[in-house]
Amino acid sequence: MTVVLLDPLRPTTIPMEAVGVVGGGVEFTDEVPEAVRTLLSAAPGAAVLISTDPDHPTVREWVASGSRVIAAPKVPGDNLVEAAEVMDRLWSYGGWEVTQTHRTLSHYLVEETYEVLDAIESAEPADLREELGDLLLQVLFHSRIASASGNFDVDDVAATLVAKLVHRSPHLGEDVVGPIDIAEQERAWEVRKAAEKARSSCLDGVAMSQPAASLAAKVIARASKAGLPPELVPAEVTADSAAVVAAESRLQAATADLIARVRAAEDAARAAGKTELAPADWLGYWTS
Repeated sequence: MTVVLLDPLRPTTIPMEAVGVVGGGVEFTDEVPEAVRTLLSAAPGAAVLISTDPDHPTVREWVASGSRVIAAPKVPGDNLVEAAEVMDRLWSYGGWEVTQTHRTLSHYLVEETYEVLDAIESAEPADLREELGDLLLQVLFHSRIASASGNFDVDDVAATLVAKLVHRSPHLGEDVVGPIDIAEQERAWEVRKAAEKARSSCLDGVAMSQPAASLAAKVIARASKAGLPPELVPAEVTADSAAVVAAESRLQAATADLIARVRAAEDAARAAGKTELAPADWLGYWTS
């Protein structure tokens, strides 16, 4: 007896290994689409079971009895397709999602990016996987908003990325198996990027929405790479950048201390049996 597990995203594609066993009639689990049923002959009591659900009770019963299993190979990216479909389903409900715009979601994008950075620092693969998923949601969300406006969809986003990678990585179009020379790879990337962008200034493409200190650092780095002498960088830019960095460092330290005190007060309240704190409770459990 044989169980043939089809890919639910492309159920009409039969694994090559199964071609020789499905010709004599098969049984189907109830979720198998009609498009598959019309291609194969149904035969109650057959020794072959066709399904798209590995957790279906009948599939589990056959597998438990020792049936051979032929499963369609997993195609990389299938879960990305499913993620896009889930985003479409959420959108179809007409709830909170459809009220959002690129601008209203922008702060989530920033927050999720910082959470990815925190996960990288934690060195916990599970945390990083989760946070990258949250970041992916932002890509799917913004793409769905654009699609609703008739501008582009997530496939256009992916296609644009593919075109960029292929254009800037010439070895992708060649019979190269690697390893490749990293210095040459970086040179080719920059050359093709420059030709692709056709920028009129060395500062074209600098993200103006980034914080002032990082913006100043990026501008100075770009201009310096283009040959700008350091003495032409205004002293106030350098001084103010240093002041911002120092102020941010002090603010981070003060905020870390605040976080520690909040957590300590919560722990003390929890130990005393309190789960919700009123202002008076905060004052009572606060450590100076």
